[in-house]
Amino acid sequence: MTSTPNLALSYIASAQAQKEVTHNAGLNDIDFLAKTCVIDTLSTPPVSPATGDTYIIGASPTGAWTGFTGRLAGYYGGWSIKTPLAGWTAWAQNSNRVLYYTGSAWALLDTPKIDGTLAWTPGTVAAGAGATSSAVTVTGAALGDLATVAAPYDLQGLQATAYVSATDTAVIRLTNLTGASVSLGAGTWRVRVAKA
Repeated sequence: MTSTPNLALSYIASAQAQKEVTHNAGLNDIDFLAKTCVIDTLSTPPVSPATGDTYIIGASPTGAWTGFTGRLAGYYGGWSIKTPLAGWTAWAQNSNRVLYYTGSAWALLDTPKIDGTLAWTPGTVAAGAGATSSAVTVTGAALGDLATVAAPYDLQGLQATAYVSATDTAVIRLTNLTGASVSLGAGTWRVRVAKA
C-alpha cells in the first residue's frame, strides 16, 4: 500500500530521498481535507488562486481540472486534486451551504436557516384589511428564499406571512379575514428564512 485508505495521503517509502516532499504534500492535503471549506463549485480553475484556496470541481471542467468532475481541488503552489468518498462534507462559503458527497455527486446537506427579529406594534387591523411591518434585517436572505414568521402572542385569527423583499431584508404581512377589527399590541416578532 503506497497511500492511506481514506485521504489517499502518500506514505514515505523506506530509504526514500527527499522525504520532506512527500511529508509536506501530505500536510497540504490534510490542510484542505480535514475540515473541508470550499470557496465554491467551479469548472474552470481560477487564474490567481491564493495558497489554500479549495474548490469543488464542477461539470465539464477545463484546464488543470479537465477530467476531474466532482473532485476537490486545493491550491498549494499547484493544484492537488482529491477524489471524495461518500459521506464527506464541505462548507461552501459563497453559497453559505453545507454539501455532502453522495458517492457520485455533491448535494445539499441541509437548508441553512437564518433569523431576524423586529419590535413591532401592528395596532388595530380592520376587517378585510392588512398591515405590513417595516423591514426586518435577516443577514444572508436573498430573493427567492422561503420566509416564515413567529408572532409573539395570539394573533386572534389574523393570518401572518413573511417574505424576502430584498437582499438581507424580510417583511411581515398581517391579513384580517375574521370579519371584525383585531387589535394587537407591541411585541418582538421573529422571521426565519430558509435558503433556497
